[in-house]
Amino acid sequence: MRQLLGSQRRELLVKWIERTGSVSALEAATALGASVRTIQRDIEELSTQGRLTRVHGGAVGAGRRTAPASAQLRLGILVPTRGYCFDAVLAGAEQAAAASGCTLVEADYDYTDDLAAARYARITSLELDGLLVTPHLPAATWGQLCRTDVPVVLIERPWELTWVRDLDPATSVAAARSPVDHVFTDHEAGSVLGLDHLAALGHRTIHCLIRDTPTAPALLRTASAYGATIAPARDVTLGITRLRRSADQRSVLTSALEQIFRDQEPTALFVHTDEDAVAAREFLQDRGLEVPGDVSILSYDDGLPSNPAGGLSAIAPDRVALGKRAVEMIIDRLCSRGHHTHDVHPPTKLAIVPRLHQRSTTGMQI
Repeated sequence: MRQLLGSQRRELLVKWIERTGSVSALEAATALGASVRTIQRDIEELSTQGRLTRVHGGAVGAGRRTAPASAQLRLGILVPTRGYCFDAVLAGAEQAAAASGCTLVEADYDYTDDLAAARYARITSLELDGLLVTPHLPAATWGQLCRTDVPVVLIERPWELTWVRDLDPATSVAAARSPVDHVFTDHEAGSVLGLDHLAALGHRTIHCLIRDTPTAPALLRTASAYGATIAPARDVTLGITRLRRSADQRSVLTSALEQIFRDQEPTALFVHTDEDAVAAREFLQDRGLEVPGDVSILSYDDGLPSNPAGGLSAIAPDRVALGKRAVEMIIDRLCSRGHHTHDVHPPTKLAIVPRLHQRSTTGMQI
């Protein structure tokens, strides 16, 4: 790169800030082939001229600081439903918002497309500084979301797996290019943690029963890979049953369990969801089998308001942490980095690994 004149370099800095909202002295030095100290002097001169505002580590547009104080921020959070796991997500978001002093506006849409569109329109009409969303939205609402002019943090569901099915090509391209941050549960790691736990207890015949939920694809994918690679090396036989959604979910589970115990004699069940794990325990006890003496049960969710008597052993996604980190992430985007700075600070994906809570339904297989 040919050496730029000082005036050329300073004009490029001004254009950079006009385009992205901020500039880092270190990144500008690398991009423009100058030393950090030279860029800092350029920033000082442009600040004196009133063409930008100098901040720690770089500069932002003239007349504005890096971002508003967090206490001035208004954030919206839109989740599919209240109750079950999303109460914990909202609790975490509320804790982080209270700690920072910002305002949190909450809405849910009960997995209903019309209500989702209405709630999204309502919440985005409130002059928010940022938006936190769990994606389960109709295509038209996705189109609006991926073109929004405020920072967005997605909670839990992968963006790319949600929009690609339903959006028109133009909106799909816009969604793919939209700079959003994302905090989510690493369900693959949680699934491996659960299967490893059962194998470490000595179980050599394990069966996974996975209810058809938004979490199911990750669990099924991981169980299949585990069964093909890790299980044979540990002399483990791993079966997998996907439980379809039904108005009578108990009957679907019962039929699946009857088939499983006709075909094999598993000593451990890895079950998603909690309700299915509770029902599986009752199924076994009704047939004279002890839990965990004869069959261990490990649940994937740990989302019941109160764990049943005896306590299910469970792999527990930390949903409070999801809500907290989502709010912290968007405050960081707004306060530390400024608006619309993803060109300088790329979008962040944060995976939170679930925990194992060993209670009374898993035990050693002798």
